[in-house]
Amino acid sequence: MPVSTRLACPDSSGLKARLRVVATLSAALLMAGCQSQFQQPSDLLFAPTFSKTRQNIPYTYNTPYDCRTFTGSGWKGIASGKVNNFDQTYLISQAGCFKTQQECEAWIFYMRGYIDIPRFMRCNTYTA
Repeated sequence: MPVSTRLACPDSSGLKARLRVVATLSAALLMAGCQSQFQQPSDLLFAPTFSKTRQNIPYTYNTPYDCRTFTGSGWKGIASGKVNNFDQTYLISQAGCFKTQQECEAWIFYMRGYIDIPRFMRCNTYTA
């Protein structure tokens, strides 16, 4: 007499339902994470592109993160390297001073998106 395989296998409909819930939650979290980066359609349209001219590279001069006007103690980030813009290659070097290490590391991470061949990227403690 053949054995019923239905009794030997667990019910797969419950597993499918749980997988659908997990997939839905994952998609919701992914969409929520994307919304925190791009608040408006113009942010998405004018995000950094493949063109990396010298004018597009972020800088800290004459901003609150300019080391010339920084007071107190904090962190100094230095990012330098080569930038390739199609047929042009040029060297850049930027420095910024930040109150917290997290701000400095975030700036270094941001600069990695612009610098194609990094030479020096570091955050050090700094006192002005």
